[in-house]
Amino acid sequence: MKVTGERLLLDSSAWLSYFLAENDLSKKFIEEGNHLLMTSVLSIFEIKRKLLIKDFKEHKIDEFLNFIKSRGLAIELDEKICRNAATISIRHKLHTVDSLIYSSALLNNAVLVSGDSHFRGLDNVIILE
Repeated sequence: MKVTGERLLLDSSAWLSYFLAENDLSKKFIEEGNHLLMTSVLSIFEIKRKLLIKDFKEHKIDEFLNFIKSRGLAIELDEKICRNAATISIRHKLHTVDSLIYSSALLNNAVLVSGDSHFRGLDNVIILE
């Protein structure tokens, strides 16, 4: 995969905004530009859980998750991300999953794209509004 654009890590809120057509803000990152898109494996869990709660059929959920995989890289957790996330969690008062996702973005030199306001004010974050 040739990478010439910005590295973006989309969290579950960005993907869900796109899939559920809640707004067009995430669309420009997913469909336009020459970005390397990344997604934490934790966001895969959050997306599937949310879609199951909304009573989406399993085949539709699989379509969404396969689309995410086709558009970029799934970032696995490792010890370095986890150690960094512990510090981030305390420093910025983030919940565990959020600190792991933010740490994944930082350690992969990516900008985090999120619709969640609790990331507001953090470096290397774009808040979808």
